Amino acid sequence: MKYKILEKIVKKREWRMKIPHSPFPIPHSARRGFTLVEMIIYIAFFAVLSVLAVNAMIVVMRSFYTLRLTQSVNQSATVALERLSREIRNAYDIDATQSTFGTSPGRLTLKTKDAVGANTTMEFYVDAGSQLKLKEGSVEKGALVAKSVTLTNLVFYSISTTNSKAVKVEMTLHDSRATTTQAVKFYDTIVLRGSAH
Repeated sequence: MKYKILEKIVKKREWRMKIPHSPFPIPHSARRGFTLVEMIIYIAFFAVLSVLAVNAMIVVMRSFYTLRLTQSVNQSATVALERLSREIRNAYDIDATQSTFGTSPGRLTLKTKDAVGANTTMEFYVDAGSQLKLKEGSVEKGALVAKSVTLTNLVFYSISTTNSKAVKVEMTLHDSRATTTQAVKFYDTIVLRGSAH
């Protein structure tokens, strides 16, 4: 009897040595790891998910760049056309000898009055860097579009009637970042208020 109890204790200790901290025996089939086929399936599934995630991020980034370019071009066009409109409306005449009409890059020189009422000129032109610039008298006032935005087309047309004069403006603004580009055409026709009889 003594030997049977001792034998049970020894067998119990041997079993615990084989499977530490386990009160229950573990069947042989549950003790093995992942098979090669299972590992290949998991790796393939992870690779497909990774490719989908990367493609989604690329699409989001392209959309973001396109939105930024559209905002940049539209904001530059708004600023440039507002300034052109204001100066053309305030002008009393067009200096046809200093202006270039019907071709790109166009140049528009307006005869106007300065803040104290003296005669001066306002000149709109495209510089060597394809930026729309403004010159008041002989003083450079700077660019009217953002640094990243360039003009690929700027054409002025002079319109004269018996009662007034007007200027039609046609311009194409272009912006690009990385592999995304945006080009938009803008048109406006402005009447010189000072030229009305």
